[in-house]
Amino acid sequence: MSHVVTIQLKVKDLAALEAAAKELGGELVRGQTTYKWFGQWMNDFHADNAAYKTVDPNQFGKCDHAIRHPKCGYEIGLVKQADGSYMILADEWGSGGLVPVFGQGMQKLKQHYSTNLVANTMRKQGFMVSKSTDKAGNMVLNCTR
Repeated sequence: MSHVVTIQLKVKDLAALEAAAKELGGELVRGQTTYKWFGQWMNDFHADNAAYKTVDPNQFGKCDHAIRHPKCGYEIGLVKQADGSYMILADEWGSGGLVPVFGQGMQKLKQHYSTNLVANTMRKQGFMVSKSTDKAGNMVLNCTR
């Protein structure tokens, strides 16, 4: 089965995404033009975030960069958009293993990306930034001058 989804995240900073992937044990592979997924669109998945609603299924598996993880059989694809940002495509079917590592809807990846994006911005403004995790498991940024 194929469950290719579009992730509601506009990636503008590949360095922040690369750091996020690394924090989760993965790797951003720049210039990789395909990503691993089920390999055939089955027209069996119709959720709101189903990628076929905005991306031609003939383009599934094609990308400009990819994220891979040693525990996952599938990969995450990054597709460059007209505005220079990247759209994220991923096949969340269970056998691909992405959800346990990156979260349903890639929530863990989104959280790490956002945290790194803010940290990079704060560093550019002259702040020293440290990251930690609170007792509830939330990421916390500490910014000082």
